[in-house]
Amino acid sequence: MHQTIQGIPVAADPLLSQEQISHFVSELKKTWSWEGRQLGRIEFHYIDHMIHISIYEKPVSQIIPLHNNETKGVT
Repeated sequence: MHQTIQGIPVAADPLLSQEQISHFVSELKKTWSWEGRQLGRIEFHYIDHMIHISIYEKPVSQIIPLHNNETKGVT
């Protein structure tokens, strides 16, 4: 089952309830926010009576302008 919860794409095994999935997403989002990281995608797989969670971080890019005096001598 693919869905978006709190703005995060989530793929979850149909054996997990919506309540369980929402709870895990909330907890993971809190933890990652505390660490200054952003969740990009989460996958939940129910295997052998255990929940395997794969978490992918949102890629971050930044553009830094160069000033003319910093580019002197660069070809």
